Amino acid sequence: MDGAGVALTRPIEVVSLLSGGRVAYDAALRLQREAEARVLAGGRETLFLLSHEDVITIGRNADRKDLLVSESFLAEKGIAVRESDRGGKLTFHGPGQLVAYPVLSLAPGRTDVRRYVHDLEETLILAAADFGVPATRSDLPGRWSSVWVGNDKLAAIGVHLSRWVTTHGLALNVSTDLSRFALIVPCGIPDGGVTSLERLLAPRPVPALADVAARLVGHFCEVFDRTPAP
Repeated sequence: MDGAGVALTRPIEVVSLLSGGRVAYDAALRLQREAEARVLAGGRETLFLLSHEDVITIGRNADRKDLLVSESFLAEKGIAVRESDRGGKLTFHGPGQLVAYPVLSLAPGRTDVRRYVHDLEETLILAAADFGVPATRSDLPGRWSSVWVGNDKLAAIGVHLSRWVTTHGLALNVSTDLSRFALIVPCGIPDGGVTSLERLLAPRPVPALADVAARLVGHFCEVFDRTPAP
């Protein structure tokens, strides 16, 4: 707060890797670890924006039975498999999907995991609304995180916190190959579908990842009281 009692925004470095092509999961994890160390040392926060090479990630709460094909089959298809220290279960990342990894310090005023996830959901809901898509939270059992359109998940959320510094984040399906999700039980929810902006907006053209990213960053900064650093 400043002297007038007005909340001050915190600067955040926004790093978009979208123009450089798809990013391997391991490379993105290294970038997050470096950024996490900076924040823990009192340095700048970072919001990474990217699209991954094909990969299935297995969260801390996952059941391997939710992987419906063998890893050798996936290797033949060029799909990597990685275990992750994020919360949640199995999900797919790949081309056409906007991934955002915020590396933030939630201390001192936002040290509440539920609030953090709720704020990520709010960011996604606002961004989807900019494109005419009415995404919502779900109140059904087992669906306490992420956003949905009807019974179809539009975006997944999985986070990790260490000393109230965040890693991992969210994945929004823009023009993702949704058939890839048939290889797993997405997020361990067998009775839920998966959708994308491309499917929901058809026959209208799908927005470019960069355009969706710009909207997402704007709403992220509004929700989290951040300002993009020069």
